[in-house]
Amino acid sequence: MTPLEPSWERRRLRAPREDGEMLAIPPLADMPAVVAKNREQIAKWDAQVLGKPLADLRCLAREEVLTAAERFTHQPDAPARSCDDPSLARRAGGDCPLIVSGHQPELFHSGVWAKNFVLDRLAKSTDGIGLHLIVDNDAVSSTRIAVPVGSREAPRIESIPFDADAGSVPWEEAILRVETLFRTFADRVSAALACWPLEPMLSEIWPAAIERLPPVGHASSLPLPRLSDLLTTVRREAERRLGLNNLELPISQLCETESFTWFVCSLLSDPQRTHTIYNEVVAEYRRVNRVRNRQHPVPDLSSRVGDTDGDWLESPFWIWRAGDSRRGRLFVRLTSSELQLANGETVIASLPRPAGGSAESTVAQLRALSSRGWKLRPRAITNTLFARVFLADAFLHGIGGAKYDEMTDRLIARLFGVTPPSYLTVTATHRLPLGGWNVTPSDVSALKHRLWDFDHTPERFITANWRAEGVNPPSETSKKNLEGLTLSARLEFAALLTEKQRLIAEQHVQDALGRHDPRRRAEGVNPPSESNADHLGGLTPSARLENNQRRRRLRAISQHLAELGSATRATLTAQQQAAETQLAANAILQNREFSFCLFPSDRIGSLAQGTSQET
Repeated sequence: MTPLEPSWERRRLRAPREDGEMLAIPPLADMPAVVAKNREQIAKWDAQVLGKPLADLRCLAREEVLTAAERFTHQPDAPARSCDDPSLARRAGGDCPLIVSGHQPELFHSGVWAKNFVLDRLAKSTDGIGLHLIVDNDAVSSTRIAVPVGSREAPRIESIPFDADAGSVPWEEAILRVETLFRTFADRVSAALACWPLEPMLSEIWPAAIERLPPVGHASSLPLPRLSDLLTTVRREAERRLGLNNLELPISQLCETESFTWFVCSLLSDPQRTHTIYNEVVAEYRRVNRVRNRQHPVPDLSSRVGDTDGDWLESPFWIWRAGDSRRGRLFVRLTSSELQLANGETVIASLPRPAGGSAESTVAQLRALSSRGWKLRPRAITNTLFARVFLADAFLHGIGGAKYDEMTDRLIARLFGVTPPSYLTVTATHRLPLGGWNVTPSDVSALKHRLWDFDHTPERFITANWRAEGVNPPSETSKKNLEGLTLSARLEFAALLTEKQRLIAEQHVQDALGRHDPRRRAEGVNPPSESNADHLGGLTPSARLENNQRRRRLRAISQHLAELGSATRATLTAQQQAAETQLAANAILQNREFSFCLFPSDRIGSLAQGTSQET
C-alpha cells in the first residue's frame, strides 16, 4: 500500500428500496465540487509514462477521444478516422470539465440509465462535457429482454428476443442475424404488455433503429448493421426526446487512438510489475470483502511456463481477430530486446522493447496490429483505469463499477504513482406502474408464527365466549371464532382448557422445587444415587414418569383444542398462503430491473428531471 491510495474499507452499496429514489455518492449537490477538486488534484500530477509527461498524454487523449466522440455522436455512420479536423479538436478538447461514464450497449434498466441523466446534469452544471462510453468490447449477455405478462394476481416473466442468440461474441462483432425478429420486436413487446394499463416508449423509439436497416428486399445485397449500433440508436432517440446532450463513443473506437496505445504500452512494458500489482490488489479486495471465490470480483492474472526466453504472463487485456466469436487473453513476455505478445499459444507480435526512455517505435508497431486485423481491448478494470488516468476529470459509476473501482484506486496509485481522483456513484430504483401488493416478507413471517402459535396454544385463538372459573374473558375476535360451535363442543373446550391450565400449574410447581426437595421423590422409593440424580436432574424414576405423562397429556389436549378450532386454522393457513402468493407476485410487479424501453414516456420523464429523492 502506498501513501497515495485510500485505506481499504468494507463497503456495502445497495440500491434504494422505494420507487423513484436515487442513491448518489456523494449527493448530487456536492458532485460539482468533487469535479473541481479532482481537476485541481490532476493539475498537480507530474508523473511520466514511458518517458512522456502524463499531462501531455491526457491532453492528447482528450483531443483524440472527444473529437471522435463528436463525430460518432452526430454522424454515427461515419468511419472512425484520426483527428483530421483541428477546429473540431480544439472545440471538443478545450480545457473544460470532462465527466465520463459508460455501459454495455444493451437495453438496460432505468437504474443504470440514471447515470446518463446525472452525467448530462453534471456536465451542464459545471459547464463541462458529458461522455458516455459504449462498452462494445464486452461480450453479449443476451439478445432478449424480460417482459412482465399475466395479471396482478399471477404475473410471470416472458423473455422476448430482438435477435437470435449471439452466444458470447463481443458486442462490436455482433451483427444483426434475424432481421424479422428485430423489425417486429416493438410490436411483440406491446402485444405482451397489453394486459397492463401502460404504453411503452419502445413503440416510439424503436423506429429510429428500423431506419438504419437496409430497405426491405435489399437485405441480401447490403450488410446488416451491428447490434451495438442499433441498440445505441434506440437509447439515443429516447435521450434526444428527453433533452440529454451527452457525447458518445464506443470503446472499439477509443482503442484506435494513439493515447490508448501509450496506455497499453505502459502496462505491457514491464509485464512482471503489472502482473504482480494487479494480483496483489485483487487479493487485498477479496480479503477485505471476505470473498472466497477466486473468480470474483475478477480472476487473477495467470502465467504460463515458457522456454529459455522466460515465462508468459497474462495481461489485463483482451485480444482477438476481427470476426472472431470469442475474446482471447493477451499474454506478454519480455526478452532482452523484445516485447512479445501471444494469443493463447500463438505469438502474434514481437515489438521492440522500450529503451532509453523512448517508446515511440513500440507504440507505433502496437497500433499497427489493428491493420493486421487484431483487436486489442481493455478488460473491465482496465477500461476505467484508462478513463480515470488519461481522460476524465471524474468518472461516474453504478454500484457494480463503484465496487470495481475500489481496486482501480490502488492500481492508479501503484502503477502510475499519482493520487487517484475521486469517482462518483449513482443508481436509482424506478418501477413499472404494475400495481404491487401491500405485503412484505415480515408480514409472511408473522403469519407463519401465528400458525405455529395456533398449533401449540390454540386456546389463544378460540377462547370460550363465556367466563369459566379461572379462565380469562374472551376477546371480541375470539367470540367470533366460536360461532357455529355446539353447546357440547363449548363445554368440552372449557373442560380441556381447565385441565390444561391445571397440568401447566402442576408442572410449574414441580419445576420450581429444589434439586433435593423430598417432594420430588415418590413414596417408598429410595433416593437416587448422585450419578443417577445428575442424569435425571434430581428426579426419581416415578417422578420423571409423572412429568412425561403430564407432557403427553398436554400435547393431546392441544391437538384436541386445535381440532375444535379447525376453522380458525384454515383461516390462518389461507391468510399465509395469500400473503406468500402476493409476495411472489411482488417479486415481478416491483422488479427494478425491467428495461427502460418498457416505461411510458410520461413515467420516465421524472428520471430526466434528476429524480425527486436521494438516499
